[in-house]
Amino acid sequence: MTTMISEVYSAFKTAGVPEQEAKQAAETLSAENLATSNTIAENRRELSAEITASKQELAGQVGELRQDVGELRQEVNEVKQEVAEFKLEFTERTDKIELKLSGKIAEIRHEMTVEMGKMQRGMGIIQWMLGLVLFAVALPILREIIVI
Repeated sequence: MTTMISEVYSAFKTAGVPEQEAKQAAETLSAENLATSNTIAENRRELSAEITASKQELAGQVGELRQDVGELRQEVNEVKQEVAEFKLEFTERTDKIELKLSGKIAEIRHEMTVEMGKMQRGMGIIQWMLGLVLFAVALPILREIIVI
């Protein structure tokens, strides 16, 4: 018997319990104590197994999350690339439009300059003709003034 069984046995004997009953009571308590210890050990094993399974499941979930984050990063990088390509294409198109517009503006300026030159020449002719008309109108008046 273990020390505890001996102590239980001795306590029962001192209390006047017959030997066979004291022995059975001490063995029953020892068996219950052993059963409790076995239950605790079994519970520890089960808990340890559950913790290990939870750790594995969590590790799997963390791995999936890392994979998801990696995929999201890849998608973000793809979107960034698309934006950069769009920006480049937009810049190229606006540069082409600006070049066409500046060419058209230069053409219009040239045409306006040519037209302005024509108008100035026309105005010069009109002024010359007006001068002749004024001279033709003023000459008879001047003859009358000078003759008088």
